[in-house]
Amino acid sequence: MNEISCRVVKTFLVYVRNTRPEFLSPLLADIPYDENYLTDSDNWIPWDVERLLEERLVHLFKDDMIMFKIGRSIVAYKSVGIVNILFNLFLTPERLILYTPRVAQYFTKDVITINVIETTRESATIELKIKGRQTRGACLYNQGMYSIFTELFGLEPAEVSEVQCVVPPGEIGRYNGRVAGIAAENGASRINGVAFGAESCIYKLKWENRIIRLARKTAGKKQALNEALQHLENNHIKLQTAYERLWKSEANYRNLMENASDIICFVDSAGIITSLNRKGLELSGYTTDEVVGQHFLSFVDEEYRKEAFLRFRRAFRPSSEPFEMVMRTRNSGLLILSANSNPVQEGKDTVGLMIIARDITKEREIGVRLIEAERFAAKGMVAAEIAHEINNSLANIETALFIVNNLKTDIKYKQDIFKDMHEEIERMSGIVKGILEVYRSDNAALQSVDLNTEIRKVLNMTKRRLDGKVISVVSNLSSDIQSVPCNPGHVKQILLNLIRNAEEAMISTSRKQIVISTSQDNGFVSLSIRDTGCGIPGSMLEKVFSPLYTSKAEGSGFGLSVCKQIARKYDGNITIESEVDKGTAVTVSFPVKNYAGHTNS
Repeated sequence: MNEISCRVVKTFLVYVRNTRPEFLSPLLADIPYDENYLTDSDNWIPWDVERLLEERLVHLFKDDMIMFKIGRSIVAYKSVGIVNILFNLFLTPERLILYTPRVAQYFTKDVITINVIETTRESATIELKIKGRQTRGACLYNQGMYSIFTELFGLEPAEVSEVQCVVPPGEIGRYNGRVAGIAAENGASRINGVAFGAESCIYKLKWENRIIRLARKTAGKKQALNEALQHLENNHIKLQTAYERLWKSEANYRNLMENASDIICFVDSAGIITSLNRKGLELSGYTTDEVVGQHFLSFVDEEYRKEAFLRFRRAFRPSSEPFEMVMRTRNSGLLILSANSNPVQEGKDTVGLMIIARDITKEREIGVRLIEAERFAAKGMVAAEIAHEINNSLANIETALFIVNNLKTDIKYKQDIFKDMHEEIERMSGIVKGILEVYRSDNAALQSVDLNTEIRKVLNMTKRRLDGKVISVVSNLSSDIQSVPCNPGHVKQILLNLIRNAEEAMISTSRKQIVISTSQDNGFVSLSIRDTGCGIPGSMLEKVFSPLYTSKAEGSGFGLSVCKQIARKYDGNITIESEVDKGTAVTVSFPVKNYAGHTNS
């Protein structure tokens, strides 16, 4: 587990680079992180790696006190980053000490607990509790860092007295010489006044107060001193009020985030989750410990990870589009999310993303059911079309039989009538075959389908109705196209939907013509249906493929949506071009590659 911030080990590397750069290579030998990673304040490393670096520093510099010196170097080399900003905000050393427990979160993850036992304007007593085995180097580093706190406020270095240490007496090395231990309380041993082997580390700090020093310099100038003191006190009150408002605002923000009805998640620039609110935990089934610190892609369903990664990269641009993600829940279920993201800024730098997502899983399930219902409705339309055509053919056959049975005609005329009857029967047989293909299409095995043949079958079914509405049909079918692997019933569904749309678009136009064409290009075979109807406004073009969207008073809003779904089933595509008062062209493309098979969607 990564527990130590690289803000800490960065101080090691900065010190070495400025004092003994030749030590950098042996210091980092066989370390599983390079220098760039270790000097990035946003990164974290395991506690054991930080300990190994401590041991190597003592060995390379041949100095048991090197960690104390490195701790004191953070001001000279400005190697702690955000801590410098915090120091400037807290105004006085005692206020900085009071906020030390909050500052610690920028350096460790639940490894070090800091307790401020006592603090005044001139001194402080601080207790550190460390999980796991502590090293003497880390203790010395902490003492060195505490000793220079006061220098940031223009004061002399603080005097640090070590009261007790968690490191056992046998591991203190040459620190102040090896001295025989004297038994102390709780099994600890006291060496040079320090109780080693204790439960925690305790340091006492003492410094010269700024206000007292000012009083000494302005002795005899009582009025000036009072004004200065009052000015400082006023500033202190203002700053305290500002900080109280800040903490209150932060509490309100946290409360709003935790109780939001949408999922709110924060990730850093590398995609690591830093925070997930209660709604996100509730829907996913995970706990905070299982989520925070993990890459968000590890929770995305494998089929959608590549797209989610590309979306994540685009989200850092100034304007990013809403996107969808499919997440895996703790019980291996799927969670479909509609998400928006906003970059998180620190100054001019983008350090992460805030992702706000809404669960649309149930909406999608309802949409799938509605589309399934529309599939059956589309099949019903086919059945009605076929019933109408069969009735026409039966009426023609009935008329022919009446003529043969009741009218005296010559043999040749009867033969012509029988020929017409045979053609009507053949036509009905083809129509019945067509309806069987449509109703079997969902579960039928894939076939090698010639689009030209299917177009001719559908035109044969619809010709009489289109003729009755004075709609001319022009076929521009390419003879060089390849067959495509699909179900012929699905092709019929697409053709009947698109022809019906073209027919309805030309109700109020004087020139009524449908042009059906086929072509092949770049491994795709395409069929196109162009009409001379009313056209579609540009503002509506982006919506026409959405389920339930329709501009017709009695339309269902599923026709083009079903066509798109069928095309995507075969890795195909559907596009639409339209111009108001001039007409619309819809093109459906199918790949001619070998089809490996997909589950019905």
